[in-house]
Parts: sequence; structure tokens; C-alpha cells
Amino acid sequence: MSKIPVWQMIREAVESIGVDAIAISDILKHITAKYGSVNKGTIRAQALACTVNKQSRTSMPENHKPRVANGKYDFLYALDRGVVTKFDPAKHGVWEIAEQDGRRIVRQVNGTVLALKPDESQQNISPMNRRRAEKRSDIESPSRKAVLHYIKAWEALEGYKAQEIALNKLFHEFCPDNKHLDDVLLKTAALNAFYATNIYNVYAMAKHIVSLNIDDRLDQGDMTLVTDIASGHGVRNARTSKEICFYSFATKYCSHHRPLLFPIYDSYVDKLLTYLRDVDNFAEFNNEDLRNIVAFKEIILKLRDYYGLNEFSLKEIDRYLWQYGKEKF
Repeated sequence: MSKIPVWQMIREAVESIGVDAIAISDILKHITAKYGSVNKGTIRAQALACTVNKQSRTSMPENHKPRVANGKYDFLYALDRGVVTKFDPAKHGVWEIAEQDGRRIVRQVNGTVLALKPDESQQNISPMNRRRAEKRSDIESPSRKAVLHYIKAWEALEGYKAQEIALNKLFHEFCPDNKHLDDVLLKTAALNAFYATNIYNVYAMAKHIVSLNIDDRLDQGDMTLVTDIASGHGVRNARTSKEICFYSFATKYCSHHRPLLFPIYDSYVDKLLTYLRDVDNFAEFNNEDLRNIVAFKEIILKLRDYYGLNEFSLKEIDRYLWQYGKEKF
């Protein structure tokens, strides 16, 4: 694959296609035809990062600091879901990433915050309405005492503890790197079996992981690696023929290699985080942000800061969130 950055591939594709309304799917096709195997999840993530009027672009590393949208990552404008055009400030207005009430927002320079369309889903409900969510009497906010309780409770889960020990031996002693297909196949199959991640073709997934040369990126804590593992493997839904996004599996695969760097996504964790957002307002995020690994890790870190849990590692926070979420939801 070419060493050209993916955002440059996208920009070149937009220039080459040369029409006013361009489907993201057409950008994917153009890049694949010209550059060969480029991870589709990475292309979509980079397209989001470069779209000036997308609120969720602020979750991407390129956009973590306030700035006017006039740089190299600011060349797309969203017309509709999955449809973009070349950004033209004269036509679309001047946009920026700004700080407001301690969070990053996307807005026009005249101060108008990006508005949600009336028909957008409940997952994008306004922050003010989220704060009105009813607090359940049986759910306590995170605390040091609670985290310590569930860390101790984890030790009493005999089955889970035994499989975690087995996976640690496999990932850290027997097959620590990801250069050989047989090693990665063992880890993929074991993780899939223990956590029921529904990888219907473990061989295809293992082969995909080997092709990504992931070891240096694991050491660096490169969050985009999760997106690259989750897609591009070619495992498809038998009914729809669409490639399946194995996001939860990808977070687990990375976390089992580097538990202090990569958080684990799980449906129970998802439910507890959205509940705590709605009743305590510990962070502002949309539900879909939890399935963006960069945003997801930032949300976990904000939770840790907000509730005074900085003495605990990501792995310990994960064990608390998963057990408590499973218990309550």
C-alpha cells in the first residue's frame, strides 16, 4: 500500500470525482481502485475528521484543539448522511472547532452551534434534555469504594478469572507478537470462544490482523488500530452481504496485549456510561461516540477524572464498569 496519508487519498479522490455531491462509498471505490487495499474504516474515520460541519469530528486526534477550519484537514462539507462535497467557505460559511463550557464544539464563526436536524435520532438528544433523565435509586455513581468492591468481586469470579489467566499466558508468554498466522489464529480463536464475540470466520480475521503489522502500533497505543482490525477483514453478514464491524472484538484484542493503553467496549459498559452521562453529566457525548475508539477512550478518562478515580488503571475501571453494568442492565 502507498505511504501517502489517507486524508490525502480522500482529497485526491474528491478532486478526481469532481461532482458537487459525492457519496462516501464512491470515495472508497476510488481509493481502492487506485491504491489497492486501504482499510475502509480508516477511510471513513479520516473523512469524518476532515468534514468541517460534523460535530463528531472533534473526537478525532486531528481536531483536539480549537481552530478555524482552514487547514489541511478541513476540505469536506456534509450535505447529507454519507454524502459530502468539497468545502467552500464562500458557499458554506466559515467553520471552526471551539471550546464551550469545557467541551469542544463545531460551529460557524458567527457563533451558531451546529444544529441537529429535527428527525435525528434520540441518541443525539440535546445536553440540556439529557440532564433531566431520571436517576434510578438502585444505581450509585462511581466512587473509589465501588471500584475497589468490584475489583475484589472480579477475583471471586472463578470462571472469568481462570480464562483471563489463560488469555494472559497466551497473549504475553506463548504468542506475544502478531507476525505469524498460527499465533494470531490461536489468540483470535481463544478470545472469540471465551468472550463470544461472534467472529464467524476466525481464520479470515487472523489473516487480516497479521497483514496489519500491528505490534509497533500496539506499543504506541495507536487507537486507530482498533478501527483497522474491526473492518477490512472481509467477513460478511450472510443475509445482507455487508462486511461486519467487529468493534468489541477489536477492543478486546488490543486490550489483551496492552491493557493499560486500550479500553474494552462492551454493551453493558455502553449502557452504564450513557446512564451516568444522562444523570450526572460527567461528559458530553452522543451514543455513537462510544463506538469510536478515540472518543470512547476519552470518555473513560473523563469519567475517571470526574469521579476522582485516577488511581485506577483502564483495566480496573473496565472491570468495574462491566460488572456493575451487567448487574444493573
